[in-house]
Amino acid sequence: YKKNKDHPKGIQSFLEPLILFVRDEIIKSNIGPKYKKYTPFLLTVFFFILINNLMGMFPGSANVTGNITVTTVLAIFTFIITNISGNKNYWGHIINPPGTPMALMPIMVPIEILGIFTKPFALLIRLFANITAGHIIIFSLISLIFVASNNGENIIAGWSVAPISVLFVLFIFLIELLVAFLQAYIFTLLSAVFIGLAVKEDDH
Repeated sequence: YKKNKDHPKGIQSFLEPLILFVRDEIIKSNIGPKYKKYTPFLLTVFFFILINNLMGMFPGSANVTGNITVTTVLAIFTFIITNISGNKNYWGHIINPPGTPMALMPIMVPIEILGIFTKPFALLIRLFANITAGHIIIFSLISLIFVASNNGENIIAGWSVAPISVLFVLFIFLIELLVAFLQAYIFTLLSAVFIGLAVKEDDH
């Protein structure tokens, strides 16, 4: 990076605009003035998810982000950082929701507290489910060839289904490529939104 101060070259020319997009459009716009403190974590999360999503698409490679324990750990990191960073305004809205009648407090306060845990839960399930679903669909489409051939007893039926099955697999594979980027973006965006809500100062 030091050698190419004037203009990026090679992989730097691909990564720099991506890093700047994540920093400016996701992190800075959702967290606000305090964004620098959380930029290393959120950039790490984005590239960790993106790289593992892409690596999981290669035959024989590990589907890391399709493992619920991995997505759970990522969500726990976001959960801890969000709640540690929470200011008085954040906790005040949870313990004492403004504008809520006293009669509704016994209902609203538990809902707000439950919301602290449902946000990271939604993060881990969304990433896990979307990545896993694509792989299941591909496996299902490939298995149609063996189902049609009746485990080799009807080879003609198997060969007749194979071209259609392969075309659908390629189509789903391209969608998975889009999902790989999309899920990294969504996880980072929602994490930035949750952290932004925790550190936001009360306007009034």
